[in-house]
Parts: sequence; C-alpha cells; structure tokens
Amino acid sequence: MATAHHPPSAPILVSFTNTDALVESLAAFVAKAQRESIDKKGKFTVALSGGSLPKLLRGLIDDPSIKWNKWHVYYVDERVVPLDHADSNHRACVEILFSKVPIPQEQIHPIDTTLLDDLEELSDSYEKELIKEFAQKDSARFPIFDLILLGMGPDGHTASLFPGHDLLSEEDRWVAYLEDSPKPPPKRITLTFPVINHASRIVFVAAGGEKADTLKAVLDDPEAGLPAARVKPVFPGQLYWFTDDAATVKVSYPRTEFRL
Repeated sequence: MATAHHPPSAPILVSFTNTDALVESLAAFVAKAQRESIDKKGKFTVALSGGSLPKLLRGLIDDPSIKWNKWHVYYVDERVVPLDHADSNHRACVEILFSKVPIPQEQIHPIDTTLLDDLEELSDSYEKELIKEFAQKDSARFPIFDLILLGMGPDGHTASLFPGHDLLSEEDRWVAYLEDSPKPPPKRITLTFPVINHASRIVFVAAGGEKADTLKAVLDDPEAGLPAARVKPVFPGQLYWFTDDAATVKVSYPRTEFRL
C-alpha cells in the first residue's frame, strides 16, 4: 500500500466510493496480512471489535485464501453479558462471520462468563488468555497482535475507551474494566491503548455519513484528543483507515490510493 503522502508512522487513509468496494478491499488487506503472518510464524493473531465491524468483514467468508485454521481471535472489547446476549460482541462475530467459516472454536477466545459478577476477575482472566498466547513468545512488555480491527463511535470512542474516561491514561494493564460506560451496557472489559498501539497493523473501519464530523475531528485535529486519535502505533506498526466517501466528505487529511 502506498505511503507517499505521509511520514512512516502517520495514518494511511483509504476511501472507497461505496461500502461494497470497502468490503472487498478490506478482505484483500486482511488476507495479505494473514499470509505474511503465517509465512513468518505459522499463525495469525487478530483482535476484533463489535458494532458494525463484523458485517464489514463479510468479504472474508468465501475467500479461498483465508486459512481459518491458523487464526487466533481475541476481542478488542466485550460487554459483560452472557455470550448469547444481544449485546455480546462475541455473539455478533459468531453469527455474522465465524458460523459461516471453518475456524476451530478453540481458537476463538471469548470472555469467561462464569466471572460476570466480578469485573476485576473477569479482566484478569482475559489478560491471562493473552499471556498464554503472547508472553512466552514476545520479549515486548505488551502483546503484539498481527492485526487489530477497530470501529469508531460518533463520540470518537474506540474499543470501550470513551472521551474523558480514566482508562484513557492506563499505561500498565493489558485488559481493563469499566462499570460506567456512557453507552449501554455500562459494564465492559477492553484492551488498553498500550496493547492496541503495539499491534503490527491497526485498521479502523468507518463507513457512512454519520461518521463524517467525527472522522474529520480525528484526522484533521488529532491533538484534540478524541480516543480514536490516541491510536498511535509504536514503530514499526502501521495504522490504516478504511472508509467510504460518505465518511470522508469533510476530511482534509490526504487520501492514499489503495493497492496491495
């Protein structure tokens, strides 16, 4: 993908005329990231958000290049509800994506629902899941995902990291909990910014005109400090924005032509 308009660590913005073109190109990008990761270490570690993101991954379902048996999937954040609850990110990802592809169930890592009444235990348990996958293999202080896929809310939040919340300044924990989400449900766990920012590739996916004002604020005025603007990968990680023209209509930040 071209980076000619940007310094190496700056976000790369690609905008598509419509959602179908975004879905197709996002699938091609994920397939390439998967191939490079498997070639390098025999597996592909991914963290997924909920919201509208699972629907925008539909281009992966019939892609013969996707080696689902090599995927290890975690969640960027999760609502503290049973896995079959309508608010569960895991449920959305399973219904829209994982139920339609041959991914081994044991390689998808939801929260431990026996711990829903103890948020500290729940977040510690999820951190231990990450430690099992990453701690022995990476010398870094934080896990290094091959790919983290993020969405963005109208208020500029990403994961369950909301404007003005104490968790924006969390520097040590891998997984944190909150009981006071401004968006229901109030109880959630979330990866922290240090974990997100250590990923090899981070992709925001934002489509639709309702995202236009927020996307302009994040890309054109990042110092204003909206949570999505605090996603700044540690070198050599790279941040991409996959958007459509309706979402970027007000953005001055330079676009990059998509090419693999």
